[in-house]
Amino acid sequence: MRWTCKLCTFFCGNRKRIIEHYSNSHRHYGRSCPLPCIYTDCAQYFRCKKALRVHLTDHGVTEGVCNGLAGFKVKCLLCNFNQAVGLKQYIAHQGKHLRNREIVTCPFNQCSFKSHLYSSFTSHKSRFHPHSTLKDFKTELIVQENEFAEFGSEVNVDLQSEDTHSDGHVPLQDNCGSEVEHHDTDKIQEKLASLLLRMQAILHVSKLATQEIINEFYEIGILIGDLNRNTVKRVLRQHNGNIDDDTITLVTDSLNSLSPLCSISESGCLGSEQKRLSYFREKFGVIDPIEYILDLASKKTFVYVPVLKTLQELLNKGDIIDKYNSSFDGSYFKENPLLSGEEQSISLALYIDDFEVCNPLGTSRKKHKLCAIYWVIVNLPVKYRSSLSSIYLALLCKSVDVKTFGYKRIVEPLLRDLQLLENQGVYISRLGTSVRGTVLYVSSDNLGAHSFAGFQESFNVDTFCWFCLASRSDIQRVPVRSGSFSLRTKESYNANVSKLKENVKLKSADGVKNECVLNKLSYFHCITGFPPDFLHDVLEGIVPWELCLCLKTLIGKKYFTLDYLNTAIQRFPYKFSDKTNCPQKITEKILVCETIGGNGHENWTLLRLLPLLIGDVVPENNDAWCVILELKDIVELLASSTFTEESLCYLDAKISEHRRLLQSVFPGQKLKPKHHFLEHYPHLIRCFGPLVDFWTIRFEAKHSFFKKVVRDVNNFKNILLTLSLRHQLMLAYHLDMTTLFKPRVEVKGASNVSVDMLASSVKQVMKKKFTTLRSVSLATTAYIHGTQYTTGMFVSFGSTSGLPDFCKIVHVLLVCNKPFFVLESFSAWYVEHLRCYELCKRNTAQLMVAEPEELNHYIPLSAYTVRGRLLVSPKAFLVH
Repeated sequence: MRWTCKLCTFFCGNRKRIIEHYSNSHRHYGRSCPLPCIYTDCAQYFRCKKALRVHLTDHGVTEGVCNGLAGFKVKCLLCNFNQAVGLKQYIAHQGKHLRNREIVTCPFNQCSFKSHLYSSFTSHKSRFHPHSTLKDFKTELIVQENEFAEFGSEVNVDLQSEDTHSDGHVPLQDNCGSEVEHHDTDKIQEKLASLLLRMQAILHVSKLATQEIINEFYEIGILIGDLNRNTVKRVLRQHNGNIDDDTITLVTDSLNSLSPLCSISESGCLGSEQKRLSYFREKFGVIDPIEYILDLASKKTFVYVPVLKTLQELLNKGDIIDKYNSSFDGSYFKENPLLSGEEQSISLALYIDDFEVCNPLGTSRKKHKLCAIYWVIVNLPVKYRSSLSSIYLALLCKSVDVKTFGYKRIVEPLLRDLQLLENQGVYISRLGTSVRGTVLYVSSDNLGAHSFAGFQESFNVDTFCWFCLASRSDIQRVPVRSGSFSLRTKESYNANVSKLKENVKLKSADGVKNECVLNKLSYFHCITGFPPDFLHDVLEGIVPWELCLCLKTLIGKKYFTLDYLNTAIQRFPYKFSDKTNCPQKITEKILVCETIGGNGHENWTLLRLLPLLIGDVVPENNDAWCVILELKDIVELLASSTFTEESLCYLDAKISEHRRLLQSVFPGQKLKPKHHFLEHYPHLIRCFGPLVDFWTIRFEAKHSFFKKVVRDVNNFKNILLTLSLRHQLMLAYHLDMTTLFKPRVEVKGASNVSVDMLASSVKQVMKKKFTTLRSVSLATTAYIHGTQYTTGMFVSFGSTSGLPDFCKIVHVLLVCNKPFFVLESFSAWYVEHLRCYELCKRNTAQLMVAEPEELNHYIPLSAYTVRGRLLVSPKAFLVH
């Protein structure tokens, strides 16, 4: 049988050799484990070879191979079952008979136990046969088959390799010289260095703890050396009594000199922090950050990580080139002559934000507040660039220094690299040519965008909007869709900048206070380069503010009390991702404050599930309740990853209706600037594309890395260089991996079973979809591009009469390493008062097999039973 590596082109005919190849040649970083299953139709990964070997017993005849019993099937004495399966599958088959109350005899040798109870049978096996395998089966249960001869030959290869004598001893080879020994020693040393790099950059083990671990391991190595000396002395003298002490010392010293633990001694290349750092730079190609001095007297500095050099290293890895995407949604991309041209180009996105590395409520508040600029390669699909390891550091500085010295001074090295990227490009050896590129957009919250783009940072000024020239008084009475507000253009912005240069006493012109530093780029302009942020505008702005208004009104009308609401929030049976992002208790400050607070995830969950929490106690068509429901519809539309012209028109109408309703229900409340930004969204989606493609939620998660490093080092001396260097060590670790990205599919709890052993309804739909399939891998949980799918979740699949259909995940299948779902179809009715779908199980179970790409939306959902009704609340607008 021929085994092929899933991660490279290596292949061989030896099962043990392919397992050794995986563990020696491939180290994969991520949530999953490093060793993939060697079978092409299984997507599981494992942390060690032992776990992989145990898993291989789930692959039918593989267990026989592992135990040296190739070429057999096992049969059942109660039916015509006769298949090549593993021990787990055989016991599962026996379980069918036990559930029918049939008497089953223990299959293992010299055991006469019988039972008709499944619990008794499994308990007996666990107590009396915990380590038994197929080789311990009774002879009458084993059927010899010639068709499995190829596995028998494989066993012979595994048990007795080409270089092994018949007695099992490996002969010494004269051609194994010192070069081979040094090569193996260097390889082991690199693996040890990789482990130390992972401890420091990925696991956040402190330098002090790392050094103590190294010192202890070295002491252990000395003890091992003494043990080796005594062992060599004993063995040699047993076979030749004339061996003197000098010869024994020569042998043991030679062995000890090859030990990789020598490298962690005081004189070794990994013995100290500085030596390890030098080794990392040499072997792992660490791209060092560059420290720039702002003011020598006050020791003001900032740190820049060369973007061009990092980009060149990334593109030469090949992973990004393989996943390269050259086209994007949005008119602004299509209008960019460099990015939309026929030549291959690189699109970059920047992100700028201030964040606290210390406790924002502690005594060090604002003392160590940092400004960071990250970047991503937009040519990667969103499912790849949303990973934190795909977000790269460009610049770190103190926030107070940005205000003192300005962006022009701090962004200078970044701007220089970006201009070189536009004009000359970066040479990619894999392509044999240079590739040009530029910045497509800059993501940020409103304050950061105004500051970086050169607009006034206060939103209390008259001309506050960075998309149009509306005044604060106008937005209260005139909607954006009326067309009364002139949109900002490149020409109007440049004219405002010219006014400021001509009149230095002029503080601002139409809300512009200075020119954006990135406008010096030939293919970027701030008017077309700063998209809105759905997270800060809606989930952390409009949603908590409007929920506060509406909940106070509903509580004031005695529909429910605050205690009733908090009890409902705390007792609600949250499932899956809702459990992680469940809303917090709402304090009594809601009665005097203007917002309920909370982060974006919590507010999103509360808005989605609020109809399930209190919808039954609020009368239909209540005005305040309708405001909440309209806002829920808008959030679902904005969370969509695809748009049509019809859905954009629908979004525009929804926003207009929400504005009208909000002003009629709360006439004494003024619209916030974020309400005005929201009215621009339909037009901005046409210009930039779906908002979830460039919102700041994943960039903000990147801050957690630096906060962990601060807790690790516990030292703020030259904190900028420390943080940036630790980040570059992490990047070097990723670049040393075989692939930069996690596998497309990662599974948990999978087992390989025969199709005939599945339930009749599942077997029927499986054979209809896969006519020749004999076995399949079943998993309880699968991660597809980072999204978790678990049995019991609901997904939207198909439609009926214009409404989306919903299905429950019954099984997660893996066929030839490709995921499929066995789905149970439910009838769905839309409940207008709850803005949810009520599901009903069909009279006859209708199962179907679907691929992830066939779903109406990739996000799985949770269904909740409320007042006897099974309800599901979508996260995004479902196209139907």
